[in-house]
Amino acid sequence: MAELGDVAFVERWFRERLGDIDPEATDVRIAAAERLSRGVSRETWSVTATVLVHGTWAPQQFVVRRDHASGSIIPTSLQTEYDVYRFLRDSAIPTSKALWFEDNHDWCPDSRPAYVRTHVAGDWKLPFISSTDEAHDEMRIAASKEHLDKLALVHTADWKSLGFADIFAVPDSPADCAANLVRANVAQLERFQFEPNPILSEGVSRLLQSAPRDCPQITLCKGTNGHGEEVWSGGRIVAMSDWELAALGDPAYDFAQIQEMIPEIERGGRRLWGLPEALSYYYDRTGIEVTVERIDFYRALYGLLQFLYTHHAAAQVRDQDHPPLRFVWNAAEIGFHSEVRLAGLFGAAPGKVRSSQ
Repeated sequence: MAELGDVAFVERWFRERLGDIDPEATDVRIAAAERLSRGVSRETWSVTATVLVHGTWAPQQFVVRRDHASGSIIPTSLQTEYDVYRFLRDSAIPTSKALWFEDNHDWCPDSRPAYVRTHVAGDWKLPFISSTDEAHDEMRIAASKEHLDKLALVHTADWKSLGFADIFAVPDSPADCAANLVRANVAQLERFQFEPNPILSEGVSRLLQSAPRDCPQITLCKGTNGHGEEVWSGGRIVAMSDWELAALGDPAYDFAQIQEMIPEIERGGRRLWGLPEALSYYYDRTGIEVTVERIDFYRALYGLLQFLYTHHAAAQVRDQDHPPLRFVWNAAEIGFHSEVRLAGLFGAAPGKVRSSQ
């Protein structure tokens, strides 16, 4: 069997796809193919190579993404994840470059489809971002602004011409953004839901009732974003990664999922930075108003997103004799937390996140 950890096979595979790596390349050598530990929903592998172009060998690194042997925890298909990178390849949004999607059985490692993209050098971790030391204030604010600048690129991209209407549910109008996202996730859930859930049913009903209608425009949204999700180098984001929850809708959806990148900083009773300042900075760059009320709604909606992927994991656990522990953990413990979030929408879980109704 052709295994992804088999360097000799990977070298033959990459030679077969040499034109996708570089139309000017004439050969490739593979030094290593190693699985990375980060990430839960799918497998990520790093491939170290040298590529021969115009008689010169140059080092190059690639990323291979594929589902686990038991499937994927997230219900977003591998093809859709690849398509996002493919559509963004020539845009102003910094991302890894999609090279090819492998579904030819003769070349699928371990008989599983996979896709290959370029590796972007950098680091996902900003050691100073959660610091309370005053000496780090300027760095934290600068990083927050850099992240907002890149979100602005995402939200002002021409999603129609880039092709995103072909893979994502399109709202009928800006006012329909919130309700459309709820409907799209419920429709996706219907593909694999194996049992009824009263908490989900009531939670979805409350979300539709309280869905805000004051979104100013439909934008491409990244989904999970912020610290740990992007590649940084020299104080700049050089690649935006993890597009598994991407959608077309309200940019407030992204603000609800920002991880640590809008720190609240106050010194001597004076506010230096926080959500109001960040929203003002973002508006100056996009002309798009994002309200706290809409952000609160999408924070509440995360219970539905969480239920979606935990139930997807549960469906696979149910159908397998020996499911992986990570699938069982997501189906059981994280699944419970998704129900707690949803219950908070109608007052059944005091102290938990509620909608902005």
